[in-house]
Amino acid sequence: MEVGVVGGGGGGENNDVLVPPTNFSMVEEGIYRSGLPKPDNFGFLRTLNLRSIVYLCPEPYPEENLKFLAANNIRLFQFGIEGKTGSIPSSSIMEALKILIDVRNHPVLIHCKRGKHRTGCLVGCLRKFQNWCLTAVFEEYQRFAGVKSRSTDLAYIEKFDSVCLRQCLYSLIYQYQGYGSNKRRLMYGEENLQKSRVTSR
Repeated sequence: MEVGVVGGGGGGENNDVLVPPTNFSMVEEGIYRSGLPKPDNFGFLRTLNLRSIVYLCPEPYPEENLKFLAANNIRLFQFGIEGKTGSIPSSSIMEALKILIDVRNHPVLIHCKRGKHRTGCLVGCLRKFQNWCLTAVFEEYQRFAGVKSRSTDLAYIEKFDSVCLRQCLYSLIYQYQGYGSNKRRLMYGEENLQKSRVTSR
């Protein structure tokens, strides 16, 4: 992603170059992904007007990052997924996905340490929820993981079952009035939603 120069930004950041975090990318409208933001990324993050951050590491969130969140009224959701073990807790992935599909938490940034494996798994499961074909899901994962792509991550994504998450989305749609047809961007159109409701009865 290209960086830009801003002027008159206030807060001692006039004429600073906006530097995105490592592996930064937009996942979906209102959903972003990256590696762990550093202080020189804070100016860039302000331009996203983030409401939430989903942090996928077990380590305590850096103090300077916590101060940035407090100063900008950003809510932190932490799911402590170990980075080098072969076991990915399905409960953590499911709870993190529930945060992502609720637009009341948007704009939201997902990140782990480098924005590769744990973030890639979560995004991969979101893509299955969105009915992406598995080839496209794997290609996206590998684009960020590079030569460090993990077969265990790909196997986890392949086996992920999003049925329970779909029911959670249906509930959110009817609880939150703002998530109407113009904002139902993560899954289906109204006709498919109604079809699913009839089928589930």
